Amino acid sequence: MATMEAHQVHSTAVEMLLGRQVRYQKHKPGKSLLLKGIPEGFFQIDSISRFGDRIVMNDGAIVMESAPTVIQRKGRIVLFLPTGEELYFFTE
Repeated sequence: MATMEAHQVHSTAVEMLLGRQVRYQKHKPGKSLLLKGIPEGFFQIDSISRFGDRIVMNDGAIVMESAPTVIQRKGRIVLFLPTGEELYFFTE
């Protein structure tokens, strides 16, 4: 979403999500972002693994084929992949 980019506070690496309580909001799908088994409500990001350019979160619940730009602003976290795909979380 253009509004998140326009009002960006800072960007950081995906590892900043480790240990955070988040809730899935929405995503812009594509072939480089795979979501399966994301729980409803708030859940904790327990693991982040890198395999080359691939990033796997919570033992495969979220798989990204390339490293995203991570932006946090006012209780919302956005992951922008270079392919144009996006993943949005709310933080607790």
